Amino acid sequence: MAFEEIIKSELAAVNRALEDFLDNRIKKAKKLGPSHVQYYEYIKEYMMRGGKRFRPIAVVVAYKAIGGNIDPASYYRAACSVEILHNASLLHDDLIDRDETRRGGPTFHARYREWYKKSVSPDPEKASHFGMTAAILGGDTLMNLGSVAITESDLEPDIGIECLVYYQKSFDELVEGVLLEMTMVKDPKATAEMYLDMIRMKTAVLLEKSLLMGGAMARGSESQMKALSEYGVKVGQAFQIQDDILGTFGDESVTGKASDGDIREGKKTMLVIQALRLCTTAQKKTLEKSLGNDHVTAEQVENVRRIFRDSGALESADKIKNQLLHEGQVALDKAKPPFKEPYKQFLLDISEFLVMRNY
Repeated sequence: MAFEEIIKSELAAVNRALEDFLDNRIKKAKKLGPSHVQYYEYIKEYMMRGGKRFRPIAVVVAYKAIGGNIDPASYYRAACSVEILHNASLLHDDLIDRDETRRGGPTFHARYREWYKKSVSPDPEKASHFGMTAAILGGDTLMNLGSVAITESDLEPDIGIECLVYYQKSFDELVEGVLLEMTMVKDPKATAEMYLDMIRMKTAVLLEKSLLMGGAMARGSESQMKALSEYGVKVGQAFQIQDDILGTFGDESVTGKASDGDIREGKKTMLVIQALRLCTTAQKKTLEKSLGNDHVTAEQVENVRRIFRDSGALESADKIKNQLLHEGQVALDKAKPPFKEPYKQFLLDISEFLVMRNY
């Protein structure tokens, strides 16, 4: 089975499981009243309007790469947990970043703000507060529903507990990673090692724990679990470095994201860290004036890009990304017993896709 066939098949299966799970929550909400039904319908619409679903697909593929004998309905339901947690983080990110749209539709807080204006009061301050409150609750609900997806999966008790532990560790590390990212912005001594640790928690953790969840359901060997963990961490880190590169050098019409956002926010990306290490004194002064400057001009942004290129920072970041990708792929060969085909090849292919993408 080719890469595209597996993606198509597993994406459809994951979406069916996710829709079934969310429809069940809407059904239960009917006992509470129309406002609760609307709330869960909004949550479902937010989650189902798009997304690559590569995290729940990773759960299923890891399970199949080892081979198990549990009911598919169980591992697909459990796989929904990591997609739900991912969307919980997105919902809160939208609020933190004050974004108005996500995947071509309104963010959760924006949707509830406009609902309040139309249905309760046109007062903008009250409507904004209502929207923010709804988004906080929505993210909290999704975090809880992720764990519910595991407990309602009819897994054997020891496997269910292990999956819950991975879920909880994902959440813990995700928050810790975001906190580290926030503090690194103002840290002049931030290093590449600090950055890699931050993205291990902020980004790579969900991929790693997704794979480990699948491995746990298949009762993988210690060797197989270590291989999945190393692959997940290093491919996840490479993925984030590519995301950083696209955040500054990507085509906005392709990525759908502003290519000056990271510069305006002053994020300590691998590009910035390498540029500060490699640049001249004059270039450093230019970076210090532009990074984190919300009023930076288009010309200044282009000057920052030029420094990233001329200093060798772009080349250095790309080299680190490629090395991480290679190490992650090689890690799969360490598994004993070896991973089954075509799923091992799928993991190799999807790592290339995630890290070499242009969007």
